[in-house]
Amino acid sequence: MQSHLTRRQTLQLLAIPATGATALGSLAQGSAYPSKPIKIIVPWTAGGGGDALVRAMAPVLAQRLGQPVIIDNRPGAIGTIGSLAGARSPADGYTLIYGTADSHSIAPHILKPTPYDALKAFTAVAPLGFTPLTVMVHASHPAKTLAEFLQLARQAKEPLTYGSWGQGSSGQIIMEVLKQATGADLLHVPYNSTAPLMQAQLGKQIDCAIIPTLVAEQHVAAGTVRMLAITAPQRMPAYPQVPTLREFGVAIDIGPWLGFLAPARTPADVVTRLHSAIESALGEHQVIESMRKMSMVMTPMAIAAYQQFYEREYARWGSYIRSAKIALS
Repeated sequence: MQSHLTRRQTLQLLAIPATGATALGSLAQGSAYPSKPIKIIVPWTAGGGGDALVRAMAPVLAQRLGQPVIIDNRPGAIGTIGSLAGARSPADGYTLIYGTADSHSIAPHILKPTPYDALKAFTAVAPLGFTPLTVMVHASHPAKTLAEFLQLARQAKEPLTYGSWGQGSSGQIIMEVLKQATGADLLHVPYNSTAPLMQAQLGKQIDCAIIPTLVAEQHVAAGTVRMLAITAPQRMPAYPQVPTLREFGVAIDIGPWLGFLAPARTPADVVTRLHSAIESALGEHQVIESMRKMSMVMTPMAIAAYQQFYEREYARWGSYIRSAKIALS
């Protein structure tokens, strides 16, 4: 049935002031995404936890999307403070969350109470890649290989120590899996970030450390530390002499993942638009260079594949955590 305006309704519409007409025009244009700035919540401090990579991507994404891209750092609680803020944001495509294995595959399993249901609170948008980790010792350590180090650990009267960048970190979990797989007795010494962890290793305050390859590489080049193994699918071209953990029978062949998420129920067409912009940005020189500096392994995936990967990673890290009986209160 055709609808007709009454004379009174027509007069009311004609009486709309200019500001009202502008508002109606804005509403009409609002259907075209995006129509306002986009915020990326980084749940880590500025300058750390992949923040530099997101900042390198921001201007490229802004160009691709035609709107400013704003970085909002909200650190704390293994990345869950910022991630929770992201989960509670409107699912309209104007809030992205920089997610990591620590904040989305690990923290929901070990923090009590659980801050959010990682499988229900977020939708996967686009992956960035993986950060290889390395198990290393001081250059003066008698162990020249991981096999030698593990043998020393099994023979030691007191447990040898290993350091990570925090209780419940992906580094700790990987080392606990290594312990279970090899029968080595190692005592965990947590630090509050990678900087003091690296200083502890350089000062020989711990027997070994697990740390992002990026943090270790300058010290490897200086000859002050020795890499024993790396978390990667295969040996890295930059370190062909360093074996993977998989070569020692440890079922971990990738390091912690990094990627973009959005609040659950973000419209599929908006997710597709964001995914396309992010994939395009990953091909830009400044972004590639930032990833190279982080020693990242890039892994492009379609949206559906990334969602499946995200769910598998949540389950995989959860199984490690349950096996190692790691929990934080």
